[in-house]
Amino acid sequence: MLYPDFEDLLHMGYRAGKLDVAARRPVLSIVSGDHVSPFRGRGLEFEEVREYVHGDDVRNIDWRVTARTGRPHLKLFAEERERSVLICTDLNPTMRFGTRGTFKSIQAARAAALLGWSASRDNNRIGGSFFGNVSGGMMFIDPARSRKSLWRMLKQLCDQAEYSEERVALEDHLRYLAKATPSGALVFIISDFMVQRDDLKKQLSRLHRHADVVLVAVNDPADAFLPSAGALIFTGRGDEKLTVNTADRKGAEGWARLWQENRSHLRNVATALGLGLIELSTDRDVALDLASGVRSLRRRGGFGHGRPARTAS
Repeated sequence: MLYPDFEDLLHMGYRAGKLDVAARRPVLSIVSGDHVSPFRGRGLEFEEVREYVHGDDVRNIDWRVTARTGRPHLKLFAEERERSVLICTDLNPTMRFGTRGTFKSIQAARAAALLGWSASRDNNRIGGSFFGNVSGGMMFIDPARSRKSLWRMLKQLCDQAEYSEERVALEDHLRYLAKATPSGALVFIISDFMVQRDDLKKQLSRLHRHADVVLVAVNDPADAFLPSAGALIFTGRGDEKLTVNTADRKGAEGWARLWQENRSHLRNVATALGLGLIELSTDRDVALDLASGVRSLRRRGGFGHGRPARTAS
């Protein structure tokens, strides 16, 4: 199965019971949602402004700041800064890779569905964002308590249309998220993180200034280690083919070294910024591993805004 199956993602709702992305601290009312942000209260107390992005409520535009900057800015209030769970998913063509279990794209979609179902069950606002093979290269679904936003996210994950062969960098999407994400939100970023630019830490830091961030790394065992199996042919779009001689010891060692450097850098960034990090594999049960990772982060305070978090293996 190359693309996620909608029925499979719906079934994830039955498996999300063991996944608790909501905070255990009590809330003020049943419709408030259980994710605790650092900002409390009804939206009567002004908090800050941010630049307007498509989809925002124009009734909240701060015209004084807009007139001063020449760009529309939005007023944020305490209530608007709470109870949003945003699930960002990498849909780049490179995610369609897998040697054991399933493709990374399938495992990423299942993880997104599990997180979405869990957040919806606890009355949080659900939103989604996608980068890669989507119309325009990026897409944002505004957080809402309506089940329609979750349905729209699941449908997008199963979209089989081919929009572009060009890769969209995570760092470029993070620039957009830093403007579009509601303050106090809990953001899960699902990707293989195989390509990391020098500004990854900078862009994650910008987002983390007003949101809690958890990195969910989905990888295939072959990302870390190529077993000695002779010449392997990897196919891509159209007639694209890449032949790799796995019997070449130096080549295999170089492959493994690059992987270790990649994971070390990702873990260092997460630790330095106080982000959560959960690592999943295509050959393991995504629901069990995701639930275990979330529990581990919660024990270590990994969902706290601005608090250092260790990695979850």
